[in-house]
Amino acid sequence: MGERALLIVNPAAGKRTADAGDLPECVKLLTAAGFDIDLRETGAEGPSSADLAASAKREGYPLVIVAGGDGTVAPAAIELLDSEVTLGILPFGSWMNIANGLGIPLAPIDAARVIAERRTKRCDVGEVGEKTFFETCGIGLDADAFGAARSLERQRWRSAIRRIIRWATRSPRDVAITVDGETSHHQVLQVLIVNSPYYGWAFPLIPKADMTDGLLEVAVFPRAGRLRLLRVMAEIAVRGRPRTPPWIRRGKRIDIRSSDPMPVHADGEIAGRLPVTVRCRAGALRVFA
Repeated sequence: MGERALLIVNPAAGKRTADAGDLPECVKLLTAAGFDIDLRETGAEGPSSADLAASAKREGYPLVIVAGGDGTVAPAAIELLDSEVTLGILPFGSWMNIANGLGIPLAPIDAARVIAERRTKRCDVGEVGEKTFFETCGIGLDADAFGAARSLERQRWRSAIRRIIRWATRSPRDVAITVDGETSHHQVLQVLIVNSPYYGWAFPLIPKADMTDGLLEVAVFPRAGRLRLLRVMAEIAVRGRPRTPPWIRRGKRIDIRSSDPMPVHADGEIAGRLPVTVRCRAGALRVFA
């Protein structure tokens, strides 16, 4: 018998970097490397990747491998935090910011070879309120945009319209940011707290961000208006970096306060309003990378 591994597959994943025959080839490669693969699929009516990862822990699997996008990988990974179970990622999604941030190849067969080599890293995660994030915690415009998108998905039209209006009319706010005890004051439309260097549609927002260094990056674009923020995102998409770099600090604990209760999101999930404390859980996840 080989080393037991539960392979969680999302059959509806985007497959932007994959071909139809890649999954069978990955299974073949992993089996040849000594893994005993038990394949289970997620479904629209359940189970979710989180359900399957939780069952893997209960059933004593030492390894969980997820074939899907970030929306499949992240819930499974959250279930495995602070456990002895190692996560493997086979990128079958559209953007794969988690895999990309960890240096995992985006071609699934190449990612399977990384798992076969059995080399692991300890991955950090961020926490804000009761939410966990692998990529970004956004405050202000960023959270309004994600909140509007979520409301539209759920057909909550009034909530979506309110958030869109707020996005279009919000003016800069005075915000106090305390990073590991050092406080600074800014006028901002949004603040981003970053774990992965990649953001949104695989924008390399903070190229020096490291998911394994035990720290989070805080990025502020000082006095940036709405059009300036959109221009910055366009510059990042085209050039890989903005012409004017943001104000950046790194730390383990970030406290953010404002007289305005600006909205907060964690990887697209609404996580409350200011004031908030964001913490880095260093090395909370063991992953093949």
